[in-house]
Amino acid sequence: MEWEKATLRKDGSIEVPDRWLFLHYYEALTILFRIENALRIFVCVILKNKLQDNWCNLTITSDDSEEDSIKAIAKKRIAQAKSFGYLGYTITCPIMHLTSGELISLITSEAYWKYFNQYFLGKKEIIKNKLDEISTIRNSLAHFRPLRQGDIDLVKQNSKHVLLAIENCISEMITCKNVVPTNTEDQWYKQLSTLGNDNCRLSFSQSSDEQWVRVSMTYNCPTLHKYAFGDTLATYTVLNLISSAVLKEYTILAKYLTCLSENTTYPLMGKEFQADFKKVIMLLFDRTMLSAHHSEIKPEIEKLLTQIGQQTSLIMQDNLAKGKLIESVFTRATLEKTPSGGSHWLFDLEPFLCHVKEDDPPEFWSAFPSFVKDFVAGTHRYPWMPTAVSRQEFPF
Repeated sequence: MEWEKATLRKDGSIEVPDRWLFLHYYEALTILFRIENALRIFVCVILKNKLQDNWCNLTITSDDSEEDSIKAIAKKRIAQAKSFGYLGYTITCPIMHLTSGELISLITSEAYWKYFNQYFLGKKEIIKNKLDEISTIRNSLAHFRPLRQGDIDLVKQNSKHVLLAIENCISEMITCKNVVPTNTEDQWYKQLSTLGNDNCRLSFSQSSDEQWVRVSMTYNCPTLHKYAFGDTLATYTVLNLISSAVLKEYTILAKYLTCLSENTTYPLMGKEFQADFKKVIMLLFDRTMLSAHHSEIKPEIEKLLTQIGQQTSLIMQDNLAKGKLIESVFTRATLEKTPSGGSHWLFDLEPFLCHVKEDDPPEFWSAFPSFVKDFVAGTHRYPWMPTAVSRQEFPF
C-alpha cells in the first residue's frame, strides 16, 4: 500500500494525489466539524446561564436510549477514550462527549426547548428536521459512505437557516466590543468599577445588545531577570498569572460566570531592552446573572486581587517561590529583519498562555479568540481544545 501525501508548493498551493478522495469530502468534514462544535458551545453557554454549575447534571437520552446525566454519559465515554489515551487529545469537558444526535435531542426536547427556542428562527419541528438532515449527512461521512455535492449544499443551506441567530449570539458574546459607559447606573457596575490595585487594572465592555458583560483584568507582569545578547536578542524571566487556577481557587466566580478566557497584549520594546509584558484574563457574564449575584461576585474579585498582590510580592522577594495563581515564566525577544529593510521585535508570548488541562473546569476557555468575523465557518480555536484547528484569519 502506498499512502501518498499532499505536496505544499512554493506558491502556497497544495497538490493532492489523484487517489485521494474528491474535494467535496474534505469540504463536508470541515463544515460538519464546525457546525457540531458551534452547537456544543451554544448549548453549553445557554445551559450554564440557566442552571449555573448544575448544568452537567441535566438528564438526557443518549444514543443508546438510556437516560442519564450529561456528566455521567461523558464520564463513561472519557473512560473509554482513556483506554487508548496515547491517541489524540484528552478532552474532559462533558459537552464535548455528546454526539450531534444527542445535542439535537437535547435542544428540541419538550423539557429543554424553552431554554433554546428564542435562538431559532422557526418552529421546533422545522428546526429539528433541518438539524436531523445535517446529522444524517454527518453520519454518512462518519461511516464512510459516499456523499454527493448536493448533500454538502444542503448542509450549507440548513446551517444558514438554523445557525443564523446562534452565530449572532456567539459573536456578540465573544466580541463585547462596546465599552460600558462610566455613567451606568447598574449596581454591579458601581460595585465592581471601584476595584483594582497596583498589579491589576479592571475594564468593562459589553455586547451591542447589552446581554453580555466582559470584565477584563490586566495583570502587569513584573520582570525578575533580563539579559541582552548583543543588539538582536533579549531573554526575560517574568511573572505570569495562571488563568485556569483562578476558577479552581474561586468557585463562586466559576459558578456565575459563563467562561474565563485569556490573552496577552503585545509588548513594546523600550530603552535598555525594557518590555511591558501584560496578561489579560477575561471574565464573561450574562448581564442578568451579574446583576443578580454581584454581591457575591465582588468579594471574590477583591480576594482574587489581594491574593495576586500577595503572591507577586512574595515571588519578587524570593524568585524561587511559586504561588497558586502566580508563577515565573521564561521568554525571549528577537529582532527580526523585514523584507523592506527595516526590523521589528518578535516576542515569544506562548509561555504566558495556559493550555487546557485534564483537570480544568469547563468554564476555562483558554486563549479563545475575542474577535472572529465569521465565527461558525471561520474560527481557528474552540473552547476545551488544546490546539488550533486551522490557520487564523485576520480581519485586515
